[in-house]
Amino acid sequence: MSTNGHSRRSSRLPLIADRTGPVDLFVNRRVLLLADIENLCYSAQRHLHRSIRFGALGRLIRASACRCDLHAFFSSTPDDKRFQQYLEQHGWVVHQRAIETVETYQGQQRLANIDSLLTFQAGVLVSRTRAEVIILASGDGTLVCDLAKAIANLPSPRHIMTLSLAGSTSQRLNAAHNPIIQANLEIGHDCLRPIMQVVR
Repeated sequence: MSTNGHSRRSSRLPLIADRTGPVDLFVNRRVLLLADIENLCYSAQRHLHRSIRFGALGRLIRASACRCDLHAFFSSTPDDKRFQQYLEQHGWVVHQRAIETVETYQGQQRLANIDSLLTFQAGVLVSRTRAEVIILASGDGTLVCDLAKAIANLPSPRHIMTLSLAGSTSQRLNAAHNPIIQANLEIGHDCLRPIMQVVR
């Protein structure tokens, strides 16, 4: 994965780049970013003890691209609008799945997975966009590989890139070994903040 910028080591944590990128790969190009927000947030918290500054991330990508459409996918309870409002204030288009609890023959099940929503909307958005670069933001190897293959088979050629976090991306997405993916971008310290821990 990318080693852009000068990096710092945190004790027992993966090496995190100082700067997100490399952004020069899409300078002055039209970009469509499809972000699996749940995967990114979970990976940042679990593996890096960080939260992601989605406002800073969006500004960084928009500043490099000639045009950029940012789409965020996540699930939440129907009455919780805080994260949606935060993302929308920073220029993201939100695709939110309402978390449901349903009765099945196995008892109650909680439905919150956004993969189907992301896959369907990705097809719609990619088919309508003139973007030359499609950035798939997730470390989920199966989801991203399936999306990348489908996009690569469309009539209009696109440059497919991934965006993820240090130490949490499937090796199946490594551009050095996956010919469908042109580059791997990495979220750096400039778009992260440490999670404050309560001292007891």
